[in-house]
Amino acid sequence: MIHADAHSHMEGAVVPQPSFRSELPAEVVKSAARTIQILEYFDHVRREVSISEIAHALNYPQSSTSALLRSMVVMGYLQHDRQERTYRLTRRTGLLGAWLDPSLVRQGAIVNLAHGLSRHTQETVLLARMNANRVQVIYVADETGQPPHVTAGCQHDLARSAAGAALLAMLEDLQIRRILTRLNAERAEHEAPVDIAARIAEIAEGRRSGGYVGAGSCPGLMAVASQIRHGAAGDMLVLAIEGPRERLAPRTAALTGLIRAGLSNLSA
Repeated sequence: MIHADAHSHMEGAVVPQPSFRSELPAEVVKSAARTIQILEYFDHVRREVSISEIAHALNYPQSSTSALLRSMVVMGYLQHDRQERTYRLTRRTGLLGAWLDPSLVRQGAIVNLAHGLSRHTQETVLLARMNANRVQVIYVADETGQPPHVTAGCQHDLARSAAGAALLAMLEDLQIRRILTRLNAERAEHEAPVDIAARIAEIAEGRRSGGYVGAGSCPGLMAVASQIRHGAAGDMLVLAIEGPRERLAPRTAALTGLIRAGLSNLSA
C-alpha cells in the first residue's frame, strides 16, 4: 500500500489522497458509521492522531469526536496518551476477525504460542492488556473442547489478579502505589482494601521469578501470568494460563516454567 501526505506520484500519475468526507447513506446509523470511519482513518495514517486531526479529516464536530474516542478507549480499541493528547490503536483492534482465518492468524508467533500452551496444559490461555485501571482480555486461546469461560473484551480486577500483577510489574513502584491507592479509594463498600505493601512485595517476587500467581478473570479461577517482551507484542501485554484453583494450585511452578520456555523461544 502506498501512503502520501497530499499526493503520490507513480509513473508520472498523480494519485490523490483518499477522501474520508463522503456523505453517509440515509439508512446508516451515524454513530456506528463514524466509529468505523475513525478505525479506517487510523488504518490509513498508521500513527497516533489527535482529536482535532480526526475531526478535521472526517468533518465531524469536535465534541462528538471527543465522545467517540473516549468511548473507544473505554472499550479497549484505542489508547490515550494524556501527555501528548493523542490516540492510537490497541492490539485488541488488530485481533478483530481472527476467527475468520485461524490458519492465517496462528502464523503469528504470540497467538500460536497461546494455542500451543492451551493444548499442552488443557487450560484456557489469555492475552491481556491494561485498560485504564482494569485488565482487559484481548484474545482467548481455548483448546480444551469446553465452552470458554471468558471472551475477548472482558475486563477484570487489576489489583488482585495474576495478569494484573504482571501488568503492574512493568511500572515503577511509585506508579504501582498510586494506582493501588486509587483503586482502594474507589472500591465498593463490601470489598476489602488491597494491602499495598504486600502487593508490591509480591510483584517484586514475580519480577525475580518471571511468573505471577493470583486470581483469574472470574471468581473461583486461579491464573499464572507472565509479561510478553517481544517486538510483535507491542507494549503492556501479558499471557496468562487460568483454570479452577484446585487444578492449578499444585501446578503453578510447572506452568510458570512452560510460559517462560515458550516466551524464551519467541525471543530466540
